[in-house]
Amino acid sequence: MNLIRSSLRRPFTVIVAVVALCLGGWMAIQRMARDVFPALGIPTIYVAHPYGGMDPAQREGDIT
Repeated sequence: MNLIRSSLRRPFTVIVAVVALCLGGWMAIQRMARDVFPALGIPTIYVAHPYGGMDPAQREGDIT
């Protein structure tokens, strides 16, 4: 209730805050990048296994 009472006591402050939020959102949308697909690096998969004596190719075969 404290938020409602303070909003009713100071309506111009609330109006200015709402306008500032709307203006900030509009400016953020204007500055946002419009690229649909961002630049991606080459996909890489790293296989790390703690099992001693097992070949990485054998572990890769177990995972896939």
